[in-house]
Amino acid sequence: MNKKVDDNNRKFNIFNFLSTFSKCLIEIFISLYLFKNGFDIKHILLFYILENFFAIFISYFYVKIGEKYSYSVPISIGIVSFIGLQVLLNKYICNTFSYLLLISIVYSMYRRGYWVSRRFYITTIMPKRASSERFSIVTIVAQLASILSGYIGSYLLDSLNMGLLTMISAIVLLISIIPLIDIDYDNTNTKIELIKNLKKYDIRNFLAFSIFELDNLLEFIFPIYIAIYIKNSYMMAGTINAVSNISIIIFIFIYGKIIKKKNYFIISTILFILLSFSKLFITSYLILFIYFFDGIVKKMQNQSLNKIYFENHKEIDNANYNLIYQILESVIRLIVAAPLLLFNDIKYMIIFVLIVILIQLIIYIRMKKNKVLN
Repeated sequence: MNKKVDDNNRKFNIFNFLSTFSKCLIEIFISLYLFKNGFDIKHILLFYILENFFAIFISYFYVKIGEKYSYSVPISIGIVSFIGLQVLLNKYICNTFSYLLLISIVYSMYRRGYWVSRRFYITTIMPKRASSERFSIVTIVAQLASILSGYIGSYLLDSLNMGLLTMISAIVLLISIIPLIDIDYDNTNTKIELIKNLKKYDIRNFLAFSIFELDNLLEFIFPIYIAIYIKNSYMMAGTINAVSNISIIIFIFIYGKIIKKKNYFIISTILFILLSFSKLFITSYLILFIYFFDGIVKKMQNQSLNKIYFENHKEIDNANYNLIYQILESVIRLIVAAPLLLFNDIKYMIIFVLIVILIQLIIYIRMKKNKVLN
């Protein structure tokens, strides 16, 4: 491995640790924070839906300016938006549609600024032939940061207030972008051709990606379910986050090597459905035991998806790949989250999402079995 690649990866992982620590101080608690401040599940889902709707357009704008100027621009806008979001959550929180609309736009500007830039850097600096192994390193760094920030964030939210957390989080996020400034890469100013590049993906890729993205929707909903049926505290959410991430770190050392030879997307998705369904029958701290295995299964699924999706984008340049990733992510979440507004019980919402995942998985398996796709 040449010195430039090693140097770029070292700088990216410094950014990865600091930025993950910063955003997880608040991001893993945001649905719970809204719930504890008087928003019901439907209002929180509306926030999620609006955020993903605006993300479709914001992502396109960010990729365009990133290609024309530099990807330090969208992440800088994202950081400013992040600070603005914390001010809105800390000082001006109120249960109105106009407030939900405002924070969903600001939250989307922050998240897409961060992820558009992050995915650009990782697909630019990471050799495709070594992607699974290097993704394992990136994952472990992020998981360690998430464990630390989850505990610190839950303690500050339970015992102090959002203001101090906002200040710490914003400072760390600002510091995190310093290593990115020094990363050596060629900015090619690529022409964005979304439709043309979308046609290069087969249906199996879309199905696998869609299945995994619906896991994100469940991750957004489950903290509220736990607050209602088990324990309504940030520390509980932080503990669950830590247990999941510890299991990921333990498992990634083994699975990161196996992934090169085999793909476990189907079995990991089946296990994920079973574990998610089992959470609905637990009303005690035993749910931590489930979350330990849940962390392993989700990372197995994630790494398998990387093998399907990341390593098979050789025909698509990084800019269009990045944009497709962002838009598909938002559209999938939006389509499945919208019908949840028809349900009044959070358990039925979770079951509905799991049924959608199961249907997509059955289609995926049948197509593979019938050799419709390679």
